[in-house]
Amino acid sequence: MGARLRQLTLAYGALLLLLAFEIWISFQQFDRALRPLILAPAALMSGLIALFFMELDRGRELARLFAVAALLWLAILLGLGGLDPLTRVNHDLDQQQETPR
Repeated sequence: MGARLRQLTLAYGALLLLLAFEIWISFQQFDRALRPLILAPAALMSGLIALFFMELDRGRELARLFAVAALLWLAILLGLGGLDPLTRVNHDLDQQQETPR
């Protein structure tokens, strides 16, 4: 097994462990202030993909520019996707409704 294949296999294993951790943490009950911690495994996963699979440190300048643009869009999508669970509030509608007269 070559050194590069071993490195990619370890990176893939780390991605799987981070995925398992992210799934586990999503079922836990957290205070509202701790909800951004759920995004930490996703950020680590995107960093692993950028370094090991996209090889940002080895590419040409134009390839790096497109890779960084892809990571920027990924960050925007993760941010927009994280806004929903981070800002969701449950309202009790039974107490707010009044009977019409």
